[in-house]
Amino acid sequence: MTKEELEQIQSVCRDWLRQPVVANGSRLTIPAGGAVSRTVELEVSSLLTFDNVTITSAVDADTGVCYSKLIARPGESGEFIHASLEMITAGETSPSTSPTQKQSAPLRATQKRYQDAMQRLAETHDGDANDALRSASDTNAWWIEKVPSEADRQPKYLLYTNGELLGHSLLERARSDGQRSGRFHPSEDYFAYAHIFAALPQAENDFLEANAREAYDIVEAGDDEYRKRFNELSAEVDALQLYLEDEDGLKIKTTELRLEDLSHHFDDETERWLHVTIDPNVPIEPTRPQN
Repeated sequence: MTKEELEQIQSVCRDWLRQPVVANGSRLTIPAGGAVSRTVELEVSSLLTFDNVTITSAVDADTGVCYSKLIARPGESGEFIHASLEMITAGETSPSTSPTQKQSAPLRATQKRYQDAMQRLAETHDGDANDALRSASDTNAWWIEKVPSEADRQPKYLLYTNGELLGHSLLERARSDGQRSGRFHPSEDYFAYAHIFAALPQAENDFLEANAREAYDIVEAGDDEYRKRFNELSAEVDALQLYLEDEDGLKIKTTELRLEDLSHHFDDETERWLHVTIDPNVPIEPTRPQN
C-alpha cells in the first residue's frame, strides 16, 4: 500500500465515521480506482468506554488492520486517530495472525495519539488537565498515573462480593455530582469473575444498538441474542451483590457501582476501571467489627 492510497482510504473513513447511521458492524466498500489499487471493504468496530466516550474504528474487513478511529462523547465532534503507513503494512504482512491479532499492532502504534486525543477530550469536558500525567516517552504504557506524596496519598476503596475482596481503586477522578471513577486494581480472587466484567462492555454496546435499531423498526438477525446475552451477564453481576468499603471496613452507600474490564480489548492489564456514584444523603455504615 502506498502513502497516497492510505490517505485516500482514511479520507473516506473520516467522512463515513461521522455519519449518524454508522454503527457497530456497518460496512462500506471503496472500489478500486484512482489512488486506491484494490477494492477495500471497511467494517466498523465500536466501543463505549466507562466515561461515556465512544471509540469507533474503521477496520479492513479482509486484513483486520485499523485505518482510523473516531473518539468522541455524545454531541461532540471528537478526535480522529489515523494509523501510520508502517503499521498498516505490518498488519497486512504479519503471518499466521487472526484479524483480532492484526488489529493490536496499529492499536499499540497509535497509543500516543490516542492518549493525546483522550486528554484533550477530558480537558474540554471536565476542565481538569491534572487527572493523569500522560507518558510521551514510554510507548509501552497507556499513561502514567500521578504518584501522590504520603501527605496527599488518597485512600483505597475496596470492592467486595459477599465478603470476598475483588480489589481496590483510589477513585482518583471525582465530580461535584458525587460521581467518582478510577483504575481498578484486582486481587487474586477477582479473576474467578473477570470473564463477566470483560464480556459486559461489548454485550451492553450490542444491546443498546439492538434497541436503537428496534426504535427505527430495523430488525437484524442476532438482536434477540444480543439482548439475551446482556441480560444474562447483568443477572450474573447482580448476583455478586457488589459493594464498596473504605479501609476502615465501613460500607459506602452508592447509587451506581460499575466495574469495566477493558484489558483484553486494549491488550493492557491496566485498563480496568471502577465507576461509582456515592449517595451523599446516606452515611457510610460499618460492615465489620471495629477494633
